[in-house]
Amino acid sequence: MQKLTTIDLLRHGETTKGNCFLGSTDASLSKQGWEHMQLAVKGQLYQRIISSPLIRCADFSQTLAKENGLDLEIEDDLREIDFGDWEGLTAEDLWRTDQEKLSMFWEDPESNTPPNAEGFSDFKSRVNSAFEHVANKHKNEHILLVVHGGVIRQIISEILSITFKKSQKINIDYAGLTRVTSYDGNLSLHFINQQVNKL
Repeated sequence: MQKLTTIDLLRHGETTKGNCFLGSTDASLSKQGWEHMQLAVKGQLYQRIISSPLIRCADFSQTLAKENGLDLEIEDDLREIDFGDWEGLTAEDLWRTDQEKLSMFWEDPESNTPPNAEGFSDFKSRVNSAFEHVANKHKNEHILLVVHGGVIRQIISEILSITFKKSQKINIDYAGLTRVTSYDGNLSLHFINQQVNKL
């Protein structure tokens, strides 16, 4: 019997750290970021929540799971890529101090990772493996994954067989919702970066 699994990918909301390279660094959600995430999933009937361990995802996931009596799993391999020496810095900071490396990174992030950052092949491998595990383990369920922009782009890249560089042309906004379905292992994208009215 064929089984349909629906997986919603929710990017965390705005954080208190602002617009910087925020990979492995922990940062709390802003009040607005929390509210936008609540709006994004309002009315959805999930059977389980799976979250990155970073608090900008995990805190919201724990609250949502408790409020709705849902199982919560923390999946370490769904954390954001580690930006190494660039963690906590803005693009403006780097443009002043390391313009050449920043330009190379924007041109080809897979080949030009920041100094002391996680290797891109390692990031892709762990995200792909974690997502495949989720899709295979929880068949015939409606699942919410609370994760990061880079993680969502990598999942999209894998489904569409495109490079991560090309996926950067796709906006994944704070609290944006992307839906993937798995029908007997065949993955399809239903929508990307759905936005609620943000007041």
